Amino acid sequence: MERRRLTSSICSLHLTDDPTGPSDWFHQLSAARKIRRVLVSVVIPVKDDVRVSNCLASIRANRPDGDQLEILVVDNNSVPDFSNWLQSLQPAAAVIAETGLGAYGARNAGIERAAGDVVMFTDADCTVRPDWIASALAALVETKADIVQGFSGNAEPPIKIARLIQQRYAARFRSLRFGEGTECDTRNLAVRREVFERIRFNPDYRRVGDTEFGLKAESMGFRVAYSSEMYVAHSHDEALDVFVAKQVCHGWGAQRLNVFDPKITWRGAYLRPRTRITPAVGRLPGVRGFGRGLASASIVAARGLQAVHRPAPGFIASAALAVLDKIALLGGQLMFYPESPEPSVSELLGRQVLRD
Repeated sequence: MERRRLTSSICSLHLTDDPTGPSDWFHQLSAARKIRRVLVSVVIPVKDDVRVSNCLASIRANRPDGDQLEILVVDNNSVPDFSNWLQSLQPAAAVIAETGLGAYGARNAGIERAAGDVVMFTDADCTVRPDWIASALAALVETKADIVQGFSGNAEPPIKIARLIQQRYAARFRSLRFGEGTECDTRNLAVRREVFERIRFNPDYRRVGDTEFGLKAESMGFRVAYSSEMYVAHSHDEALDVFVAKQVCHGWGAQRLNVFDPKITWRGAYLRPRTRITPAVGRLPGVRGFGRGLASASIVAARGLQAVHRPAPGFIASAALAVLDKIALLGGQLMFYPESPEPSVSELLGRQVLRD
């Protein structure tokens, strides 16, 4: 209840020209705003995803007051027809045209253009809650954090596949309390401007770039805090094999961090012990082939689960997906070796996946 009152207080504070708040940092935001007249910048990378229109509508509903919010949509090499359609969204959102940067490079392009003292991130397949921005500012003030990670809910609760995937996502937050540290996910993230003066997202990464960003920021002395009240609703994949293939890619990316940044400390209860084991296991003969076998088996099993998930009791389907999730992560970790190219979901599935 206390945090709700603080959120409401900040909602009213940043509507005025001379806000007063509970921290020196908020006073600094006010002073900066008098010069730039922008408080919050929201960056959304997009590639051929019409759901971005719903995302933008939900963000515009958060608009504190006139030009105190800017929305930056980064067109990440979309097809020409979609790019032309994106241009029609202006001036409600500034559209930045970039080619071939990848999602993290696109976010960096948005950061370069952003004028806000706080830069927030979400994805085109998300919609944000009406108090999303106010909740982020409240959490930054109350926790004195530099980065706030929000919670991502399920945009399609009646669909069983979406519920199963949401359960896997939510598991990592189940025991987290407000203000505690966690790994970063750009689906729902707020970052103080000062952080980007020292670190950006790695544009060469296809996946796990947001995790790397958060862990490296913490190693530099910045603080990450969690707030469940900073909420977005996400449209999950419709196919379980796509979800599992993404987990293989996440496992591969996690192992890349383990190898190239061995001093990074993972927060996840599952990945933390694996960081101690997989470097030694990775040197064993045949281990990468075994990892590929685990990855392939988890994808095939996900297709089987998709076929039987409707009649299967929910707790059985949920338990089965939890097992496949961990097998896929392990398979991806064991597949990694320094000279290997980063795998894509499309390559793993043998078919083109949109927005891979």
